[in-house]
Amino acid sequence: MKHCIIDFETMGTDVNQSVVIDMSAFVFDWDKFTSNSPYDLSDISQIQKYKFDIKEQVAKYNFTIDKDTIAFWEQQSADVRKNIVPKKTDISLEKFADQFINYLIPHGKISYWWSRSNSFDPMILWRLFEAIGKTNMVQEYLPHWTLRDTRTWIDAKLDFPQKNGFCPIEDHKLWESTFKAHDSSWDILADVLRLQAIERAEKL
Repeated sequence: MKHCIIDFETMGTDVNQSVVIDMSAFVFDWDKFTSNSPYDLSDISQIQKYKFDIKEQVAKYNFTIDKDTIAFWEQQSADVRKNIVPKKTDISLEKFADQFINYLIPHGKISYWWSRSNSFDPMILWRLFEAIGKTNMVQEYLPHWTLRDTRTWIDAKLDFPQKNGFCPIEDHKLWESTFKAHDSSWDILADVLRLQAIERAEKL
């Protein structure tokens, strides 16, 4: 069963207006969770990241940048701060839409798609496609009724733990030295590994 997970990093918390820095996406196979070759840290290389043209968003779509959020990014690690630096390879919303849909197509039917808090990332995804007049395109491949929330799933499975974002691998030191919080690619891999850890604990 094919699933897709997404995560945005932004220049604000307003889902209707904030500039988007990047989005990562990963199509994964739920059945692989309980296989002899489950997902691991090396799968970070399989995650797709789309880095957006910030200037275009402000000039063409009137998206906004929040000063407090800039301060937040300035407090992050050097590796994570690199993600927000403008690059010549940054893409337009039109190019993002084409690249993202072209990533989904070869995987066939997506049974469910996920984010951590469905009141944020999916809302932004729909807003970007709406801004370029292609709402129907994203609804075709990721219909709203197949949307699921990793935070809620984890809470329900673990009886609402204090820490929802638990270390998903046995080697905690390796995780602490490797995982990069607020990097969209690492954030979604972390949740895939969390879903997997719970599924394996229940089924194996």
